Amino acid sequence: MKYTENSKEMNMTLTVHQGLGILMGLSLLMSVFAAGCLVPEYGVGRDIMVFKVDAWGTEQWQTVIDTGGDDTATCMIQTPDGGYLIGGEVWPWRGDRSYGVFKLDDNGSAVWNATGRGAQISSVAETTTGTIVAVSSYFTSGSKILTFDPAGSLLYSDVQDVEADSILQAVVRTTDGGIAVAGTAGKDLLVLKRGRDMTDEWRKIHGTGNRDSARAIIQTSDGGYLVGGTSDLPGRNGSDVWLLRLDAAGDLLWDATLGSPSLYNDVYFMSEAPGGDYIVIVTPGEVVFDREGNVIGERTLNASAPLTKTTDGGYVSGAVRYHRASRFLILPDQVGVPHIVKFNADGLLEWDTELSATFELIGNAVSIIQTADGGYALLVNRHNYPEEPR
Repeated sequence: MKYTENSKEMNMTLTVHQGLGILMGLSLLMSVFAAGCLVPEYGVGRDIMVFKVDAWGTEQWQTVIDTGGDDTATCMIQTPDGGYLIGGEVWPWRGDRSYGVFKLDDNGSAVWNATGRGAQISSVAETTTGTIVAVSSYFTSGSKILTFDPAGSLLYSDVQDVEADSILQAVVRTTDGGIAVAGTAGKDLLVLKRGRDMTDEWRKIHGTGNRDSARAIIQTSDGGYLVGGTSDLPGRNGSDVWLLRLDAAGDLLWDATLGSPSLYNDVYFMSEAPGGDYIVIVTPGEVVFDREGNVIGERTLNASAPLTKTTDGGYVSGAVRYHRASRFLILPDQVGVPHIVKFNADGLLEWDTELSATFELIGNAVSIIQTADGGYALLVNRHNYPEEPR
């Protein structure tokens, strides 16, 4: 009888110890979670990163843009002074959603930033007179064209009188000191031109009768424009790439739709070749048109987006690649590493630079450009654990 009682006491003691062990384990696990090691108590934010390499892929510098909240970038250009303009969005942990425009010098150091209530910036440009222009997508305050002086001070913000669900997607400087903007007005594609004084010269609507939108615009050597966008054609499962060649007044010269949505579904880069042909980088390759809009060359590229054409006839791509790591025994992590990858004119790999940064959370490559010195700059959004709760 005593043996039985002792056995019961031992079993009760073991049960209590096991319960305490489980509670201690759960307490430790909750502490780890609360400390932000696994899942932060107030979510995940983002930072903006810019990487610069030389023409041979050697990393020269990297810059982090972090206002303390949730910062994202959508576009980047190099300015005539060798610096960089970056457009995106700033969302403070305590505050209103805002647009963001950032200026870096040629060494990647921050020069200024401009923020204000409104939607994220879709595209940025610097005119031949030095005025900085940014266009924003639709938000409660409407799509906007914003202009800044060279020091980043807002000159004015112009809300566009377009239909609901409309956005301004791309802006490019023109040789006369003005700008051209492409976007969407309702279900149609919109192109507008402003002069040196930023007043409207013309607005043109182009549509297929379906849902159309613009992604990019360049000015051609004759003063006209090439616009790249998408169109949801009837009976198709998805969007087709739609290219429009416009004259200097914005009137249509020719247009072309690129095949199946499974082959071509977005526009990443457009340029005019010295002979007058038009080069378009789409997903997943390159299409070349002659002056009349006929396809004269196509190539599939084994490269990820963003992707752009280089001055030597090759291509350069940006990517964030992941490998598995184990920071904690109970949870394996993915660690991301940004890369800049160069291909020759035949689409064959020349070099692949692994940049000196690791992302413990998600990172995505947004834009890549060739710089005036022959190097390359990569724009990346990086998720992180913010220091201040939202």
